[in-house]
Amino acid sequence: MSGDRPVREAFTLVELLVVIAIIAILVGLLLPAVQAAREAARKVQCSNNLKNIGLALHNYESVYRTLPWGAKGGWGPSWTTDILAFLEQTQLAEIVPYGEPGGPTGGLPESVRFRQLATAPVMVFRCPSQLGPTALSQPTDKIDGRVRNTYLGNGGSDVNWNDHSIFGTTGFDRGNGVFRATDFCHITSAGDVCDNRPDQKPINFAGILDGLSNTLMIGETRYIDDHECGVCDHFMLYHEDFDTQNGQDFSEALCSLRQGFNLRDVSKDDLQMSLGSYHPGGLHLLMCDGSVRFTSDSLNEEVRHAIGSRNNKEVFDAGEF
Repeated sequence: MSGDRPVREAFTLVELLVVIAIIAILVGLLLPAVQAAREAARKVQCSNNLKNIGLALHNYESVYRTLPWGAKGGWGPSWTTDILAFLEQTQLAEIVPYGEPGGPTGGLPESVRFRQLATAPVMVFRCPSQLGPTALSQPTDKIDGRVRNTYLGNGGSDVNWNDHSIFGTTGFDRGNGVFRATDFCHITSAGDVCDNRPDQKPINFAGILDGLSNTLMIGETRYIDDHECGVCDHFMLYHEDFDTQNGQDFSEALCSLRQGFNLRDVSKDDLQMSLGSYHPGGLHLLMCDGSVRFTSDSLNEEVRHAIGSRNNKEVFDAGEF
C-alpha cells in the first residue's frame, strides 16, 4: 500500500559491523569448546592405541613366554616389528627379515622388505594428537619417507646413554626396564660376519618383580624437530641405526625414565630418550598389566623412577601416580 513504509533490502554499515562483531564473539566462544572436544576424542584414540598395543604384547608373551627384545642390534627390527602379527598386520609380519642379510640399501630381497617396512604406516603406533609429518626424510637417511612412531618401550629408569653401555654409562642393553637392546652380531672389525647370536634373553613377565601394575611398559613421545633436538627421530618398524654393525641410537624405539616428561631446555641426549606428548597437562602410560594411565608432566621423580624399573622393589603411594 502507498501508506506503508518501504522494506529495507540491506543492512546499514553500522548494523553489518554489529552482526560481524556478534559472529566473531560467538566463534570465539565456540572455537575453544570445539578444539577441546576434538582433543578429547584424540586422547581417547591414543589411549585405545596403547590398549591395543598392550593386548598385542600380552598375547606375544603368552605365546613365546617372553616379551620381545626392545631393539635387535645388527638386525634392524624392534619390539614394534615383533608384535605386528598380534595387531592384525599379518601381511607386514610375514615380510620381516630375521637375520643379518639385508640393510637399508641394495637389491637383496631382505633390503627391499626393510624399505617396505620403514615406509609402511601402522597407525596404531601414532597418536592422533602427534604433530609433525607422518613420514620423514632427512639428508642423512638412506630411506626416504620413513614413518615415525609415537610410542617408546620402557628401557628403564637408570639409562643415561642411548647406545650400548660403555665407559661407565648405562645403555639400553643394561637398563632396568622391560625392554632391552641386544647385540645380535658381535662385530669388532670390518671383516667380521654377524654370528646371529643374541647377547641376552629378553625380559618376561616373571622377571618383573615390582608387579605388572607398578611397572611401565610403553609411553608416549613427542615429535621434536631437528633444530631443537637433532636426533629425536623415533621410527616405527625398521631402524637403519639398529642395522649398523651391532646397532646404535636405540632411543628410536626405547625411552629412559631417568628424565622427566615433556622436557625443555635440556641436553639433546636427554631429550631424545625422554617421554612426552601433545595432550595438555600430561601423557599416557601403558603399564605392564595392560592398563593405561594418564599422568601429569610433574609426576614425582621417585614415582617415575619406580615405575621405570622392573625389579628394584620400590614402594610408592599409588595416589601420587
